[in-house]
Amino acid sequence: MSMKVLIIDSDWRFVERVREYLEGFGHYVVHQPDATKALQQVSKWRPDIIMVDCAIEACSNGDLLQVFGRLIPRPAVLLTSYMDDFQKAWRAWQHGGDELLFKPILHISELHTAIITAMRNASCPSARPRASRLALSA
Repeated sequence: MSMKVLIIDSDWRFVERVREYLEGFGHYVVHQPDATKALQQVSKWRPDIIMVDCAIEACSNGDLLQVFGRLIPRPAVLLTSYMDDFQKAWRAWQHGGDELLFKPILHISELHTAIITAMRNASCPSARPRASRLALSA
């Protein structure tokens, strides 16, 4: 079964690697680096999974994630970030991301695992660890 994947990220190396991998399995991949245009596209295209870079301000402040959360059916949200942007990634995750993938991807299996986890967490919100529990254990 093919998935529709929207990538909101300006890192072209990352995007090309992800696109090549996913299209190799027959998935439909659309790349939109502009958050405003991506919002317009999301409401029309209804992707199964959205990969969004936490460095985008609308992601880390929660604006994008609120819109994604109101979509029916709700897409899985896979957040992407470089480790040095961990604080932005943490804030975005607290606003509704289903999984977090750190860049660069060293092995493509990391992407595969992150997508499966994001989709599982999106379909069963109780499976997603609560931010408050993680903050207490960290």
